[in-house]
Amino acid sequence: MTDTSTATTKRMLDAAQMCFSSYGFQKTSMEDIAREAGVSRGSIYRHFPDKESLYGAVAADQAGRYIEELRRRTAPLGSLTDQLVEAADLTVAFLQDNPLNAAMQRTDPDAFIHLLTTDSHDLLSMGVEAVIPLIEAAVERGEVRPDLDVRRAAEWMTRIVFSLIVTPAVTFDRDDPTQRQQFIRDFLVPGLS
Repeated sequence: MTDTSTATTKRMLDAAQMCFSSYGFQKTSMEDIAREAGVSRGSIYRHFPDKESLYGAVAADQAGRYIEELRRRTAPLGSLTDQLVEAADLTVAFLQDNPLNAAMQRTDPDAFIHLLTTDSHDLLSMGVEAVIPLIEAAVERGEVRPDLDVRRAAEWMTRIVFSLIVTPAVTFDRDDPTQRQQFIRDFLVPGLS
C-alpha cells in the first residue's frame, strides 16, 4: 500500500468514525462518509466492500487504541489488583464514553448489548490477550498461585469485567467507580489465590 493510499484509508476511517459517532451506524450512509473524507463514494467502496466492513475497521482501530492505552496505563502499577482495577475503569470508559460506542448505545442499544454479549468473541479475545501478560507477571511475583492456567484465568477476568458493564449489580453500585473498584479488590484477584 502506498503512502497516498494509506493516508486516504486513514482519512476514510477518521471520517467514518466521525459519522458513526455522530449519527450512529443505521443513519450513516456511505455518501456521508465519502463527503466527510473528501473522496468519492466509489473510492470508499474500493477500500471497503460495504458499510459493515468499514464499521468493523473503525471498531478494530478503536479497540487497538484501547489495548495500547490499557498496556500503557497498567504497566507501571505494582500489583495485579491495581492493574485490574485500572483495566476495569478504562474498559468502562471505553465502552460507555468512547464516541463510537456512545453513539451505538444511543442509536441502537440492542446491537450494542449484542456486541458485548453474544457477538463479543473478538472483543473478548483482545481483552484476554491484554490481560495475559499481567497475570504472567503476577505469577512471577507470587501474587497468584504458580500452577494457574494463565489463559483461562485471563478469560475469566475479562468476562467478569465485561459483566460489570452489561449486567446490573445487586450488592454494590456498578456505576460508582469506588464501589466497582472495591468489588474487584475484594473478589477478582483473591479468586486466583
